[in-house]
Amino acid sequence: MTRLSALAIGAVLAFSTVALAHAEQTVTGAWKLSIGENDAPCTLTLAPDETIGTAGIATPSSDCEGGLNTIGRWKATPTGLQLFSPSGDLVAWLKSRDGSYEGSRLSDGRKLALNR
Repeated sequence: MTRLSALAIGAVLAFSTVALAHAEQTVTGAWKLSIGENDAPCTLTLAPDETIGTAGIATPSSDCEGGLNTIGRWKATPTGLQLFSPSGDLVAWLKSRDGSYEGSRLSDGRKLALNR
């Protein structure tokens, strides 16, 4: 039974590592970030942190207005994505939905969306 338990634990760890690596690959890269329903989206680029694969630097393009230029970091969660200011304040918590992310900005409750 000990050998079977060790094999099962090893398999679970291997699958969870693969799942985290896959999640990182799908989160990083360029996204279209929009606020509200009628604005033109700007580009938000998510780059991985070398030490933490499920978090990193967020770089908004120069046309990100309305407070979206205050985003500086990101972190993947089991249910979505968190966006932070460079100083570490939580800006928005987005939930994963069909390959994109949707949520609200904490400061004013306005809807945010990330799409490819």
